[in-house]
Amino acid sequence: MPVLVVADTEIPYEIGRSQRAKRMRITVRPGSVDVIAPRFTPNRQIVAFAESKRRWIYEKTEALRERELVVTPPRFLSGSKVLFRGRFLRLWVQEAQGVDRHSRRAKKRSSASSLRFASAFHVTLERGLASAQRETLTRDLVMDWLKRRALADARVWARQYGSELGVSPARIRIGNQRTLWGSCSARGVISLNWRLIAAPKPVFEYVVVHELCHLIERNHGKRFWKLVGSMLPDYPERRTWLQRHGVALS
Repeated sequence: MPVLVVADTEIPYEIGRSQRAKRMRITVRPGSVDVIAPRFTPNRQIVAFAESKRRWIYEKTEALRERELVVTPPRFLSGSKVLFRGRFLRLWVQEAQGVDRHSRRAKKRSSASSLRFASAFHVTLERGLASAQRETLTRDLVMDWLKRRALADARVWARQYGSELGVSPARIRIGNQRTLWGSCSARGVISLNWRLIAAPKPVFEYVVVHELCHLIERNHGKRFWKLVGSMLPDYPERRTWLQRHGVALS
């Protein structure tokens, strides 16, 4: 599958041919970009056409993504669900027994508020908080846990595949990128979007391997994808999942 690269964003697209087509056209839908050409149009001409329209394609895909992101923000209330590794898990919130926010024991938030994970997210909060405070504190605890889990997972894969590739990132950073799932700087720092922890593990694993391969091949040429394929032969399926469902990870 050919890929356009615009502003460090990869935009894969499909090439199609039609007997009815009189000229080349581009169709941009949520999760897919199709370049349709007359039946006997040479491949190189189609690719050149897509490249000439890459800025327009980028703007259209971003506009669609922004439109889909305008959804009801998740609530962090007891009984709500949190997306973790491709599964929705329950969030349970309760008050700590015998601890009030005005007491001495509640001076340090960490001593009265905590999160425990055991097939669900169990949050314990100090007593006496207003409902808005409870939700904000619950969100902070869950988000912090997810980010730490994302970093731990990424480090495991970086060690495993880095050893096979003979590379090691200078650092792995978990961030809140707006449009990127991952990036690799010239200094060897790999930055990953914390929302990847919501995706199935194979998808997150693919993004880590993708960025590790950039420590060897800086572009997205044939050698790069061959390298990714040598680590993950089924990477096209993982990448397609992210393209189609990534918007839901927010």
